[in-house]
Amino acid sequence: MTGRQLKIFWPIVGMTVMISLCEPSWVFANDSFQMRFRQANQYFQEKKYDSALQLYESCMEGQMDVPDLYYNAGCAAFESRHIGKAVYYFKKALLLAEWRGLPTGDILHNLHLAEQQVKNRPESLPSLFFVDLWLQFVHSLSLNAWAWLLLASIWLLSLIFILRQSQKGQQKLWEYAFRAAVVWLILLVGITFSAYRSTHPRGEAVCIVPETNLYAAPDSQSQVLMPLSGGVSCVVIDTAGSWSKIQLSNQVTGWVPSSTIRQL
Repeated sequence: MTGRQLKIFWPIVGMTVMISLCEPSWVFANDSFQMRFRQANQYFQEKKYDSALQLYESCMEGQMDVPDLYYNAGCAAFESRHIGKAVYYFKKALLLAEWRGLPTGDILHNLHLAEQQVKNRPESLPSLFFVDLWLQFVHSLSLNAWAWLLLASIWLLSLIFILRQSQKGQQKLWEYAFRAAVVWLILLVGITFSAYRSTHPRGEAVCIVPETNLYAAPDSQSQVLMPLSGGVSCVVIDTAGSWSKIQLSNQVTGWVPSSTIRQL
Protein backbone atom coordinates (compact mmCIF):
# COMPACT_ATOMS: atom_id res chain seq x y z
CA MET A 1 0.00 0.00 0.00
CA THR A 2 1.60 3.25 -1.10
CA GLY A 3 1.71 6.47 0.89
CA ARG A 4 -0.96 8.09 -1.27
CA GLN A 5 -3.49 5.31 -0.91
CA LEU A 6 -6.31 5.37 1.58
CA LYS A 7 -5.76 3.13 4.56
CA ILE A 8 -8.94 1.06 4.63
CA PHE A 9 -7.82 -2.24 6.13
CA TRP A 10 -8.23 -1.19 9.77
CA PRO A 11 -11.85 0.03 9.70
CA ILE A 12 -13.25 -2.81 7.59
CA VAL A 13 -11.44 -5.73 9.23
CA GLY A 14 -11.10 -4.38 12.75
CA MET A 15 -14.45 -2.64 13.21
CA THR A 16 -16.06 -5.31 15.39
CA VAL A 17 -13.08 -5.55 17.76
CA MET A 18 -12.75 -1.77 18.15
CA ILE A 19 -16.44 -1.27 18.90
CA SER A 20 -16.44 -4.13 21.41
CA LEU A 21 -13.66 -2.38 23.34
CA CYS A 22 -14.88 1.20 23.08
CA GLU A 23 -18.62 1.31 22.52
CA PRO A 24 -21.47 0.43 24.87
CA SER A 25 -23.21 -2.91 24.56
CA TRP A 26 -26.37 -1.36 23.09
CA VAL A 27 -24.51 -0.91 19.79
CA PHE A 28 -24.47 -4.70 19.37
CA ALA A 29 -28.17 -4.93 20.18
CA ASN A 30 -29.02 -2.81 17.15
CA ASP A 31 -29.38 -5.49 14.47
CA SER A 32 -30.42 -2.95 11.85
CA PHE A 33 -27.19 -1.00 12.34
CA GLN A 34 -25.07 -4.15 12.14
CA MET A 35 -26.79 -5.37 9.00
CA ARG A 36 -26.51 -2.03 7.18
CA PHE A 37 -22.91 -1.54 8.26
CA ARG A 38 -21.88 -4.99 7.00
CA GLN A 39 -23.72 -4.40 3.73
CA ALA A 40 -22.00 -1.03 3.32
CA ASN A 41 -18.60 -2.67 3.89
CA GLN A 42 -19.52 -5.26 1.27
CA TYR A 43 -20.41 -2.52 -1.22
CA PHE A 44 -17.09 -0.84 -0.49
CA GLN A 45 -15.13 -4.02 -1.14
CA GLU A 46 -17.06 -4.41 -4.40
CA LYS A 47 -16.06 -0.81 -5.29
CA LYS A 48 -19.67 0.37 -5.24
CA TYR A 49 -18.61 3.47 -3.38
CA ASP A 50 -21.77 5.58 -3.84
CA SER A 51 -23.96 2.76 -2.54
CA ALA A 52 -21.59 2.22 0.38
CA LEU A 53 -21.66 5.92 1.24
CA GLN A 54 -25.45 6.02 1.21
CA LEU A 55 -25.64 3.08 3.60
CA TYR A 56 -23.00 4.53 5.92
CA GLU A 57 -24.98 7.77 6.04
CA SER A 58 -28.18 5.86 6.81
CA CYS A 59 -26.39 4.29 9.79
CA MET A 60 -25.61 7.79 11.08
CA GLU A 61 -29.32 8.58 11.30
CA GLY A 62 -29.43 6.46 14.45
CA GLN A 63 -27.10 8.97 16.16
CA MET A 64 -24.44 6.30 16.73
CA ASP A 65 -21.15 8.12 17.20
CA VAL A 66 -18.89 5.21 16.25
CA PRO A 67 -15.50 6.42 14.92
CA ASP A 68 -15.22 3.53 12.45
CA LEU A 69 -18.57 4.45 10.88
CA TYR A 70 -17.39 7.96 10.02
CA TYR A 71 -13.96 6.69 9.00
CA ASN A 72 -15.44 4.22 6.53
CA ALA A 73 -17.87 6.87 5.26
CA GLY A 74 -14.89 9.15 4.64
CA CYS A 75 -13.14 6.41 2.65
CA ALA A 76 -16.27 5.83 0.56
CA ALA A 77 -16.76 9.57 -0.01
CA PHE A 78 -13.12 9.97 -1.05
CA GLU A 79 -13.30 7.11 -3.54
CA SER A 80 -16.57 8.48 -5.02
CA ARG A 81 -14.95 11.95 -5.30
CA HIS A 82 -17.18 13.66 -2.73
CA ILE A 83 -14.19 15.48 -1.26
CA GLY A 84 -16.22 17.78 0.99
CA LYS A 85 -17.96 14.87 2.67
CA ALA A 86 -14.68 12.95 2.89
CA VAL A 87 -12.99 15.78 4.80
CA TYR A 88 -16.02 16.15 7.07
CA TYR A 89 -16.29 12.44 7.90
CA PHE A 90 -12.55 12.07 8.55
CA LYS A 91 -12.63 15.11 10.85
CA LYS A 92 -15.65 13.66 12.67
CA ALA A 93 -13.91 10.29 13.03
CA LEU A 94 -10.81 12.07 14.37
CA LEU A 95 -12.79 13.90 17.06
CA LEU A 96 -14.56 10.73 18.17
CA ALA A 97 -11.32 8.73 18.24
CA GLU A 98 -9.54 11.40 20.29
CA TRP A 99 -12.49 11.53 22.67
CA ARG A 100 -12.18 7.78 23.28
CA GLY A 101 -8.38 7.70 23.28
CA LEU A 102 -8.19 5.51 20.15
CA PRO A 103 -5.33 5.50 17.62
CA THR A 104 -5.63 8.33 15.09
CA GLY A 105 -2.72 7.66 12.70
CA ASP A 106 -4.80 6.19 9.87
CA ILE A 107 -7.47 8.87 10.22
CA LEU A 108 -4.90 11.68 10.06
CA HIS A 109 -3.27 10.05 7.03
CA ASN A 110 -6.55 9.88 5.10
CA LEU A 111 -7.63 13.35 6.23
CA HIS A 112 -4.38 14.74 4.87
CA LEU A 113 -4.95 12.98 1.53
CA ALA A 114 -8.50 14.32 1.32
CA GLU A 115 -7.45 17.88 2.18
CA GLN A 116 -4.84 17.76 -0.58
CA GLN A 117 -7.71 17.34 -3.06
CA VAL A 118 -9.50 20.50 -1.87
CA LYS A 119 -9.39 23.22 -4.52
CA ASN A 120 -8.44 26.78 -3.58
CA ARG A 121 -8.01 25.91 0.08
CA PRO A 122 -7.36 29.10 2.11
CA GLU A 123 -3.92 29.31 3.68
CA SER A 124 -4.11 28.85 7.42
CA LEU A 125 -1.73 30.38 9.93
CA PRO A 126 0.90 27.90 11.17
CA SER A 127 0.32 26.72 14.73
CA LEU A 128 2.95 27.29 17.42
CA PHE A 129 5.07 24.24 18.20
CA PHE A 130 4.35 24.32 21.93
CA VAL A 131 0.62 24.36 21.18
CA ASP A 132 1.07 21.21 19.09
CA LEU A 133 3.07 19.60 21.92
CA TRP A 134 0.37 20.51 24.42
CA LEU A 135 -2.37 18.99 22.25
CA GLN A 136 -0.31 15.83 21.74
CA PHE A 137 0.00 15.51 25.53
CA VAL A 138 -3.71 16.20 26.05
CA HIS A 139 -4.67 13.55 23.48
CA SER A 140 -2.33 10.96 24.99
CA LEU A 141 -5.36 9.93 27.09
CA SER A 142 -9.06 10.04 26.32
CA LEU A 143 -11.35 12.71 27.73
CA ASN A 144 -12.98 10.08 29.97
CA ALA A 145 -9.57 9.07 31.35
CA TRP A 146 -8.68 12.67 32.23
CA ALA A 147 -12.09 13.10 33.86
CA TRP A 148 -11.55 10.01 36.03
CA LEU A 149 -8.08 11.26 37.00
CA LEU A 150 -9.61 14.60 37.95
CA LEU A 151 -12.23 12.89 40.12
CA ALA A 152 -9.60 10.71 41.80
CA SER A 153 -7.44 13.78 42.46
CA ILE A 154 -10.34 15.56 44.15
CA TRP A 155 -10.77 12.60 46.49
CA LEU A 156 -7.00 12.52 47.12
CA LEU A 157 -6.97 16.22 47.92
CA SER A 158 -9.85 15.73 50.36
CA LEU A 159 -8.00 12.87 52.06
CA ILE A 160 -4.79 14.90 52.38
CA PHE A 161 -6.78 17.82 53.81
CA ILE A 162 -8.27 15.55 56.50
CA LEU A 163 -4.87 14.06 57.34
CA ARG A 164 -3.33 17.53 57.51
CA GLN A 165 -5.91 18.52 60.10
CA SER A 166 -5.56 15.34 62.17
CA GLN A 167 -1.82 14.63 62.01
CA LYS A 168 -0.55 17.52 64.10
CA GLY A 169 2.87 15.98 64.58
CA GLN A 170 3.61 15.95 60.87
CA GLN A 171 1.72 19.09 59.93
CA LYS A 172 4.53 20.52 57.75
CA LEU A 173 4.78 17.31 55.69
CA TRP A 174 1.04 17.23 55.05
CA GLU A 175 1.09 20.95 54.26
CA TYR A 176 3.59 20.31 51.44
CA ALA A 177 1.52 17.36 50.25
CA PHE A 178 -1.63 19.48 50.30
CA ARG A 179 -0.03 22.26 48.25
CA ALA A 180 1.32 19.76 45.71
CA ALA A 181 -2.12 18.16 45.42
CA VAL A 182 -3.73 21.58 44.83
CA VAL A 183 -1.24 22.37 42.05
CA TRP A 184 -1.82 18.95 40.48
CA LEU A 185 -5.59 19.42 40.68
CA ILE A 186 -5.40 22.83 38.97
CA LEU A 187 -3.24 21.34 36.22
CA LEU A 188 -5.70 18.48 35.72
CA VAL A 189 -8.60 20.91 35.47
CA GLY A 190 -6.76 22.73 32.68
CA ILE A 191 -5.92 19.49 30.86
CA THR A 192 -9.48 18.14 31.13
CA PHE A 193 -10.95 21.43 29.92
CA SER A 194 -8.51 21.49 26.99
CA ALA A 195 -9.38 17.87 26.13
CA TYR A 196 -13.07 18.72 26.18
CA ARG A 197 -12.66 21.81 24.00
CA SER A 198 -10.53 19.98 21.43
CA THR A 199 -13.00 17.10 21.11
CA HIS A 200 -16.11 19.34 21.21
CA PRO A 201 -15.25 22.19 18.82
CA ARG A 202 -17.68 25.10 18.86
CA GLY A 203 -18.94 26.12 15.44
CA GLU A 204 -16.32 24.25 13.38
CA ALA A 205 -17.79 23.17 10.05
CA VAL A 206 -16.83 21.87 6.61
CA CYS A 207 -18.16 22.79 3.18
CA ILE A 208 -19.71 19.53 1.92
CA VAL A 209 -20.94 20.58 -1.54
CA PRO A 210 -18.57 20.56 -4.54
CA GLU A 211 -18.78 24.34 -5.01
CA THR A 212 -20.50 27.36 -3.49
CA ASN A 213 -19.86 31.08 -3.06
CA LEU A 214 -18.94 33.19 -0.07
CA TYR A 215 -21.24 36.23 -0.07
CA ALA A 216 -20.84 39.62 1.60
CA ALA A 217 -24.40 39.41 2.98
CA PRO A 218 -27.01 36.69 3.56
CA ASP A 219 -28.39 37.18 0.08
CA SER A 220 -27.49 35.40 -3.16
CA GLN A 221 -27.73 38.76 -4.96
CA SER A 222 -25.03 40.33 -2.78
CA GLN A 223 -21.34 40.63 -3.67
CA VAL A 224 -19.48 37.35 -4.13
CA LEU A 225 -16.33 37.54 -2.03
CA MET A 226 -14.78 34.30 -3.28
CA PRO A 227 -15.72 30.81 -4.44
CA LEU A 228 -15.57 27.92 -1.94
CA SER A 229 -14.80 24.31 -2.77
CA GLY A 230 -15.92 21.18 -0.99
CA GLY A 231 -13.69 20.31 1.94
CA VAL A 232 -12.88 23.87 3.02
CA SER A 233 -13.02 24.16 6.82
CA CYS A 234 -14.54 27.14 8.60
CA VAL A 235 -16.09 28.33 11.84
CA VAL A 236 -19.73 29.38 12.06
CA ILE A 237 -19.96 32.70 13.90
CA ASP A 238 -23.56 33.70 13.20
CA THR A 239 -26.76 32.57 11.51
CA ALA A 240 -29.66 34.38 9.82
CA GLY A 241 -32.52 32.26 8.56
CA SER A 242 -31.15 29.74 6.07
CA TRP A 243 -27.75 31.47 5.97
CA SER A 244 -24.61 31.06 8.08
CA LYS A 245 -21.83 33.58 8.60
CA ILE A 246 -18.49 31.80 8.57
CA GLN A 247 -14.84 32.62 9.14
CA LEU A 248 -12.18 30.88 7.06
CA SER A 249 -8.72 29.91 8.25
CA ASN A 250 -7.29 33.05 6.59
CA GLN A 251 -9.67 35.17 8.75
CA VAL A 252 -11.93 36.10 5.79
CA THR A 253 -15.62 36.21 6.82
CA GLY A 254 -18.77 36.00 4.75
CA TRP A 255 -22.12 34.27 4.31
CA VAL A 256 -23.03 30.92 2.77
CA PRO A 257 -26.29 28.96 2.57
CA SER A 258 -26.44 26.78 5.69
CA SER A 259 -27.19 23.71 3.55
CA THR A 260 -23.71 23.92 1.97
CA ILE A 261 -21.83 23.35 5.24
CA ARG A 262 -22.07 20.83 8.05
CA GLN A 263 -20.96 21.41 11.61
CA LEU A 264 -18.85 18.85 13.43
